[in-house]
Amino acid sequence: MKKILVIASVIAFFSACKKDYTCTCTTGSFSSTTTIKDATKRQAQANCVSYKYTANNVTVETDCSLK
Repeated sequence: MKKILVIASVIAFFSACKKDYTCTCTTGSFSSTTTIKDATKRQAQANCVSYKYTANNVTVETDCSLK
């Protein structure tokens, strides 16, 4: 039982570690990269968001992914 608790604690510790993540976004042929510093993976995913908007009957879609 203690081994399971220790293993679970180690996994929780490493999954909550803060580090730098790279968010890459592409719009058509244009690509941009942003570094999200000192964040957990969950925080980085929340800040690296794909979006779609329409203006003047033109729809622009940006696809972002976390690396």
